[in-house]
Amino acid sequence: MKANDSLLGAAQRRSEMELAMQQVERTTAAPAANATWVDDLTKAVRQLEAALDHHIVEVEAPTGLLDQIVDTAPRLQRAAEQTRAHHELLAEQASALLGQIAEGRGLDPLPVEDIRAAVLAFLNELARHRQQGADLIYEAYDVDIGGY
Repeated sequence: MKANDSLLGAAQRRSEMELAMQQVERTTAAPAANATWVDDLTKAVRQLEAALDHHIVEVEAPTGLLDQIVDTAPRLQRAAEQTRAHHELLAEQASALLGQIAEGRGLDPLPVEDIRAAVLAFLNELARHRQQGADLIYEAYDVDIGGY
C-alpha cells in the first residue's frame, strides 16, 4: 500500500468518525425523556465504535499508515507507538460506555446526566486523538489531512 492510498484511507476513516461523533453528540443532546433515547444513543455509540474499529484496523494493518509513517520518519516511532496504545484505550472506552448505557437502562431513574457526561468525555478523547493523528501525519508527510 502506498502512502497516498493510506492517507486517502485515513481521510475517509476520519470523515466517517466525524460523522459518527456528530450523530452521538446530537443523540446525547436530545431530550432523554423520549422513550427511544437510550436505544437511539446505543445505536449511535455502536456506529461510532464501528467507525473507530475501522480506523484502527486500517492504520494499524501491516504496512498500514502507522508502519509507513515510521518507515518514512523513524523519529516518529514513539508517537506511532503512543497512537497504537491510545487506540487500545479508545476501544476499551467505547466498550465501557456501551456497558454504562446498558447498565443505566435498568435503573430507575435513568442516570441521564452520568451517561451524558461519559459520552461527552469519550467524544473529547476521540477529538484529541483525531488532532494528534493529524499532527502525526503532518509531521511525517508535511500534509494537512484536514479537520474533517
